[in-house]
Amino acid sequence: MITYVISIGAVLYRRIKHPELLPNCQWSLGRWGVPVNVCGVLYSFHAFFWCFWPEGTPVEPSTFNWAVVMFVGTGLLALIDYIIRGRHHYKGPVVLVEGYKGE
Repeated sequence: MITYVISIGAVLYRRIKHPELLPNCQWSLGRWGVPVNVCGVLYSFHAFFWCFWPEGTPVEPSTFNWAVVMFVGTGLLALIDYIIRGRHHYKGPVVLVEGYKGE
């Protein structure tokens, strides 16, 4: 769900702040685009928030929702990998854009 929040939120930000920077599209929701994106971000964030809660109380190790531990652990491992290795090797999708000159 967090990937939906980030990706829809990034498009929503561009759509509101800098619509001229968005690439041309084959079809559009027109004036309904921003409200649909807002609803998508709100729903995704709502679902993301509630996915980490335990099913009931009292919480014991056998009834604990370990999803939050897995999410944070995976995020930390990815961040460490990016800091150590990824930032030196990752070029990003912009290098695939036709006409990109690079650094």
